[in-house]
Amino acid sequence: MKTRFNKLVILLLAVLAGAACSEYTEYDDTGFSAVGSLLYPSDGSSVELIEQANANTYFEWEVSTVGTPVYTVVFLDASKKEVGRYLSDNNGQKASLKMLHSQLNRVAAEAGIAPDATGDLYWTVCAGLGNVEQVSPAAPHKLTVARYASIAEPYHLYVTGEGSEFGADPADAHKMRELGDGKFDIYTKVTGPFCFVNRNEAGNKRTFGFNEEGRITEGSDATGTGDGVYHLTVDFKRGTVATEKIESLKYFYCPSNSGQEMTYAGNGTWKYKLTVPDEDRYRFQAVVDGVEEIWGYNSENHDPNPTTLTGKDYYITRRLRGTIDQWGYPLKFPSIMRGVECTLVVDFSPEAETYCQWFDFDFDPVASPVTLSAPAAGASVELNAIAGAKAAFAWEKVPATDPASNLTSYTVVFYQDAAMEKELSRKDARYDGSVDVAYSELESIAAAAGIAKEAAGDIYWAVESKLLTSTALSEVRKLTVTRMKGIPEAAYITGGASEFGTGYQALKSLGAGKFELFTKIGAGTYNFTDGNTPAARRFVVADGAISESNGSITATDEAIYYILLDFGSGTATYKKIENMRFVSPPSKDRPENQPVLPYQGNGIWYAADAVPYTNGGWEDDRYFFWAEVDGVKTKFGADPHMSGDLWERPAEDDSRFRVKWPISDVNGDDAGAYKVTHDYRGNKTKKANIKLNMSPGAEHYYNYIEYLE
Repeated sequence: MKTRFNKLVILLLAVLAGAACSEYTEYDDTGFSAVGSLLYPSDGSSVELIEQANANTYFEWEVSTVGTPVYTVVFLDASKKEVGRYLSDNNGQKASLKMLHSQLNRVAAEAGIAPDATGDLYWTVCAGLGNVEQVSPAAPHKLTVARYASIAEPYHLYVTGEGSEFGADPADAHKMRELGDGKFDIYTKVTGPFCFVNRNEAGNKRTFGFNEEGRITEGSDATGTGDGVYHLTVDFKRGTVATEKIESLKYFYCPSNSGQEMTYAGNGTWKYKLTVPDEDRYRFQAVVDGVEEIWGYNSENHDPNPTTLTGKDYYITRRLRGTIDQWGYPLKFPSIMRGVECTLVVDFSPEAETYCQWFDFDFDPVASPVTLSAPAAGASVELNAIAGAKAAFAWEKVPATDPASNLTSYTVVFYQDAAMEKELSRKDARYDGSVDVAYSELESIAAAAGIAKEAAGDIYWAVESKLLTSTALSEVRKLTVTRMKGIPEAAYITGGASEFGTGYQALKSLGAGKFELFTKIGAGTYNFTDGNTPAARRFVVADGAISESNGSITATDEAIYYILLDFGSGTATYKKIENMRFVSPPSKDRPENQPVLPYQGNGIWYAADAVPYTNGGWEDDRYFFWAEVDGVKTKFGADPHMSGDLWERPAEDDSRFRVKWPISDVNGDDAGAYKVTHDYRGNKTKKANIKLNMSPGAEHYYNYIEYLE
């Protein structure tokens, strides 16, 4: 008899090890041992849970004799099925756990113990390291728990029952959307009694219903809804179930100011089949508990038109119809959808990322490969830096008779080899049958393919067609490319009209034949060169185009410019910069309180002994820079803006003070904002030296405040 008993104990421990640590039934020597003994609460103890924030129960066990594993307390229900696990104190390092009664109450609920009732739990401890765990060989301790009366929220909530659209089989119970803070909701059809459960698998379950007053009850079916499609919201914090009956939902075409009834298709979705009209505005209108609502876009207007078939353009928000006219809060059909037959699907299912509408089509949405037209197979192109030079790539689109024609988009893909193993670049053609690729782009692609400067080499291209989420690739073609002659690897400015006279100042390289410079140009002549010796090639700019020339550029007026040279496209951009000043939010409308930074040369603006901040009645510490760029107020600032207080004076190379321009939100207080130190915020007298360094020698443009007091 004794031998038989010992065998049963061994078998029970094996079962518990499988239940509590089911993922780790085999392990190697991991350098740690299992917990030998469970200490407290002792086997057979009882605890009456208290509904107070800090009420807790203390668990303790022996430290593992080998190694320093991580400990996890595992809870089992009366049938020895795991219902919860909690990491021990000190992030799993201590051989103890102070567990809140609210947590124990939830574990008891998962074990099927009803509110205000008493039942048994069991607890044991797993020790683990890495991906290996060992359950304590000691028999789990029984802990009799008396739950408090209020209903604890479950981790998850499901709908089931004969009257639900998912049927009475618990395995088919449907998970509700989890809204957080103890709230769950679902849009679903009801034709009789139903209930909510906390799991859709075998084992103990908690069952919830609600009474005629809308109060949650545990252990009973729901009543009083009647047949229909409902929006059900369960709120465990308030102990309520709200029911909204969706009496009807219509597709509403804004131009005709009329709607067509949609069909409920199950699981919170409605459908309506149509041929997409020429006018693009539409929305949905529902009657909910006798009140008319608009289910539409989140803004009263919807511009511009969508260019995709999914995403935020199709997110749906609910609002009362009230006095909103026929045009308000519309969704919009993409232009490519005109004349296409499709089914509109309004999707309020729990599985949807958010409430939305999408398109379903009668045809199989599988993309077809296209036939390439130009350039011809084996064609060649010699690149040059003439502004506007380009090559046309073309293919035969999906035939207009194909219902997928309007929905198929195209992208030219460039590869390094015929096997298409290394992709170099992409050029989006949207829904067109051709696209132009600038020679400057082909130059960059050829360089990425490893073709030497001014040499010829092969690149490969194909067209990817895309239909919704399906893609197909055409045949691949070879294109022989001769790279441009003489795209400079460096650029300099020189000449009497430049700041540097007969000397040479390097422009900042942006890669791919692009260079930029903040500089002063005076009256006289100057040139750009590709080197800093008289033997360097010389370039001039006329009407925005760059050309190689031994002549010079003539300037008549003195001004500070931002200059961008793009030798790939053969173009130059000049922008005139005036009145650079330090601006704080309270001084935006007070020019007299905006310290001006005089230009010092070589892309540096500097103000000495300036009062960088005048409070204007505000204790503010934000700042940025304003200048007129080609007469337009432009912001130079941080990306992203700084937050929090600045307590220590930063070094000049502090990365937080790098400069981006233009900041799109010119007048915003936070957009692009830096911070002065806390002791300078809102001051009226403290002085500082302020530097804005946009020099080509700076690795990153930055600003620096040297605090003098």
